[in-house]
Amino acid sequence: MAGQRMFPQPYAEISAVCTHPDFRGRGLAADLIQSQIHRMQSIAAIPFLHVLAENIAAIKLYEKLGFEKRKEFIVYTIEPVL
Repeated sequence: MAGQRMFPQPYAEISAVCTHPDFRGRGLAADLIQSQIHRMQSIAAIPFLHVLAENIAAIKLYEKLGFEKRKEFIVYTIEPVL
């Protein structure tokens, strides 16, 4: 699956790119991302996405599709103590 989330014009975020483990390696994620790119470009939006630094497989795919690293930032996850 893949979709769109934030739309800070003229940019549009490709979000929630996921492939079930049993179906990886078939080019499905690339096809979904390219579909989102075409949708965004048809309305003159500039696609962007984000990825965790340790998600090497996704980073390689995104680079293969022409995305470039622009900014690195730290994200903290805060969970309640139960």
